[in-house]
Amino acid sequence: MALISTYDLRLWLGIEEGDNQPNSKLASLALFVEDFADQFTNRALEARTYFQDPDNSYYDGEGTRYIYLKQYPVSYVSSVNVDSEHTFAAATLIASADLYWYSDSGKLITEGDYFSRGRRNVLINYTAGYAPVVGNTHNSSVSTYPVPLDLKQVLLEMCTLSFKEGMTAVHTVQTQDQLRIVQMLSGDTMWNKTLSKYKKWDGALAGRWE
Repeated sequence: MALISTYDLRLWLGIEEGDNQPNSKLASLALFVEDFADQFTNRALEARTYFQDPDNSYYDGEGTRYIYLKQYPVSYVSSVNVDSEHTFAAATLIASADLYWYSDSGKLITEGDYFSRGRRNVLINYTAGYAPVVGNTHNSSVSTYPVPLDLKQVLLEMCTLSFKEGMTAVHTVQTQDQLRIVQMLSGDTMWNKTLSKYKKWDGALAGRWE
């Protein structure tokens, strides 16, 4: 699945409404452009649940009451464990009543126990990102947050121009296609500004006002 649907792409490309046959090229381009956007913004834009995810669920405790989650906007936090022994058993679970978060920034705060210092001693299972399009609307069962309109428009425009320029997004030519996307991005300041708005900056800067 992708943040934008082939249905939306058909509309942008002016493909007749009655042409409902699967189009693997459009689907591949949508995933390719989304992957590029993820790399550019340094985050996973499409919503998913991070459950014991090696890259996104484990954190180093810093002895503070807060942690910035790696992915956002955050729809739901299912569990938080703090355990220096890394067993993450039930006894290390922080009560949900002691947790709250700021969805747009991914800042998670605990009212009770602190995120004690340690390496990968905090396990956080959560759902974050923008909901993909299903049936021409966002999939609210996956995420509370639909794809922002400005981001959706840029992704559609990038897919449309890629399609018109003959990109295929198949593995053998992905490097060439990616280079062309970079060239397109540098030539369109609105694309660049929009994607830059969703860029995740270094975590060391996230709490600079604390």
